Amino acid sequence: MSNGEKIYSEVIKPHFSKRRLIFYLITAAALILVFLKFSELKLVGRIFLTANLFWLGGIIITQILSYYSLALNYRDVLMIKDLKIKAISLYPVTFIVQFLNQAIPSATISGQIFFIQYLKKYGLSVIEGIGRAILEILTLIIAFGVLFFMATILLAFDGQLASNWVVAYIMYIFLFISVALILAFFAFQKTKQGRISKWLINLFHRFFDKYDIKNRTDYVSLILDQMRQNLNLKELTKKKGLLFKAAFWQGLILILNILTLFFISYAIGSKISFLVAFIVFTLIKFISLIAFVPGALGIFEGGMTLLLISFGVGAGPALTMTLLFRAFTFWIPMPIGWLLYRYFLHRQELESPEP
Repeated sequence: MSNGEKIYSEVIKPHFSKRRLIFYLITAAALILVFLKFSELKLVGRIFLTANLFWLGGIIITQILSYYSLALNYRDVLMIKDLKIKAISLYPVTFIVQFLNQAIPSATISGQIFFIQYLKKYGLSVIEGIGRAILEILTLIIAFGVLFFMATILLAFDGQLASNWVVAYIMYIFLFISVALILAFFAFQKTKQGRISKWLINLFHRFFDKYDIKNRTDYVSLILDQMRQNLNLKELTKKKGLLFKAAFWQGLILILNILTLFFISYAIGSKISFLVAFIVFTLIKFISLIAFVPGALGIFEGGMTLLLISFGVGAGPALTMTLLFRAFTFWIPMPIGWLLYRYFLHRQELESPEP
């Protein structure tokens, strides 16, 4: 073969890209979600046409601010890890992370994996990236714990807690999980592996050995070590200002979503009080956090509708509010996240092409 033929064959030779293959698989997963919920999306489109445009504008603003608040949370958590990145640079990443979490049933792991890989270009190692993810989850737990505690107090004073068995049931689950998390936090304060940590590691060893999965138990030990390091109370105290600031942004995201639900009720002409919006969102957010489903699809819609009905909202308006809320927090950001993910993927391939 001549030199010219060699050059020509190299030019036309198809290049296999793992990144691109993953992109197509994720896109396919997102399209399957759209197909499964197509009738719901058509209904949402009809609701949009009849909703009040003024309140819809307010909803869009609250959602834009919620994603920027998430970027501010990312910024402050990274500052705890001694890495400074401007929030405006992290803003597009928030949409990609949310898109991946929504498209892939992985309990938000898929979005975190992308973010860890993204931060490598700033010199943050994979191990430090895992630590950052742990701290982000901690700020969410702090913010949501405060919000749920406030919702409990409001319910108790309003007399709804004793009369609403659905709400009481959710409260008991939250109490159980809260106690478990607090015990786990104090367990990670020990410098050496405790009995529970050893038991968990041995359990995973037996599981992976049973199914002949190699080199996975090391990851379990790695994650447990990172949790022990990043949840160390003495170290957290040193940077408590940044920690609580990051938790504040998580709390603001939750408040902005409550405002979104409140504005939606006005947009469709079935007004609810801010108190009802506050309690309903807090409860459904808790259900979503513990549901191992992509975007809590089905669980979220059914749960929010039932909760709104339990607080005196009619079945029709309750479903309409739920679908509109889902549209603004789930469906509308998805194509934005997809486009940004495609852009970042293309830029990664240009910067570091795979062999």
